[in-house]
Amino acid sequence: MELNDLRIFRSVAKHGSMSKAAAELGYVQSNVTSRIRALEEEFGVRLLDRSPRGVSLRPEGKRLLDYARRIDELFEQAKADLSSSGRRPLRIGASQTLTAAYLQPFLRDPDSGAEVFTRPLEQLSVMLDGGELDLILVNREPEGTGRRVKIFEAAEPIGWAAAAAVGRAENGNAALPPGLPVLAARDPLCPYRRQTLNWLAAEGSRRRLIEADTLDSLAGLVESGHGIALLPRKLHTARMREADMPGFREEPVFVGCFAAAGLPAFCRSDIEEVARTLKRLIESGANGPITTGGNRVNNGQRLALFLLASFRRSG
Repeated sequence: MELNDLRIFRSVAKHGSMSKAAAELGYVQSNVTSRIRALEEEFGVRLLDRSPRGVSLRPEGKRLLDYARRIDELFEQAKADLSSSGRRPLRIGASQTLTAAYLQPFLRDPDSGAEVFTRPLEQLSVMLDGGELDLILVNREPEGTGRRVKIFEAAEPIGWAAAAAVGRAENGNAALPPGLPVLAARDPLCPYRRQTLNWLAAEGSRRRLIEADTLDSLAGLVESGHGIALLPRKLHTARMREADMPGFREEPVFVGCFAAAGLPAFCRSDIEEVARTLKRLIESGANGPITTGGNRVNNGQRLALFLLASFRRSG
């Protein structure tokens, strides 16, 4: 038996379904089924009652669930105790968009003392629960059975972006060409995509929708004048300007910062320091790029430098 087998068992018990547990953990259903069967063979008892509607815990399964929770708590305590004396890089995970918007300082500085992992939300949740990440930054609530702590939640300023040279006129954004396509990420759960599609439907817009798989391709299309996109204002570049789209009603997008429970003491102190500066950095993105002394300075760069300095001091 492996610790991960108990984790799978806990997910099955939570959902009452092999398929839902498999979806939550990112496994194929046959893998979940085989691991549950292996547990039953090892203990020599049936843990679950199976039916077409799902599964339910037998008395033996309820007893094992209690043990599984206690074992998980002991394991986390052991990790915290044994690793507290040895420092390591802080492991931070985020989606492609949030990495580009808020974690660039870590990527650009090899001495930042942090490792950044860019993954889809589903993988980030699994990695955090499995101890592969210490901190994740997400723009929708993560799923999973793991023990997590929400460090903060901050409203993210967003806005429509168009190429700086497109539609410039005294009457402003009304001059945007009516045939200019609307751009959106292909991820069906993306909050910016959802608001984009809602606006298109509400306005009955005939603008063509172009979907992009990567943030770089989407931003490149905006900068080159081939479309408009709803983005975090922090990602509006010097080649973009904000566009006021008639009829658009902005819905708040919240960025949440989650940490794994039971981390070593040095990780907890690092996370607290980083979280404070990240929250300020997210909330400071309201004005997009600004010009200072002839140089384009992205709003929040001073905070990014402060973030790195603070993180180094905590090490």
